[in-house]
Amino acid sequence: MGFMDKVKEGVSSADKKIGNAILCQGLDSKIREQEREIQAISKEISDAVLVDLRENREIDRAALEELFAKILEAEQKIEELKVQKECIKEKKD
Repeated sequence: MGFMDKVKEGVSSADKKIGNAILCQGLDSKIREQEREIQAISKEISDAVLVDLRENREIDRAALEELFAKILEAEQKIEELKVQKECIKEKKD
């Protein structure tokens, strides 16, 4: 293998690593977005329960279950994003 071939191979390898790093950063950003969504929904659940308790009302379980379903969806998305990230990491090795 000539010198230029080695240079081309090195540039190609660096380009792939940079591309993979960018993809991983994008996935990390999406994971953080889902985590923030979970925190917001959790706060919404907490606020709803507190209001019901303060006003001595029965807790609206159906509404809470609907919000909890959204948390489960976000957690599933996080797991899917983590799998995608692992696949990218495995490709670079």
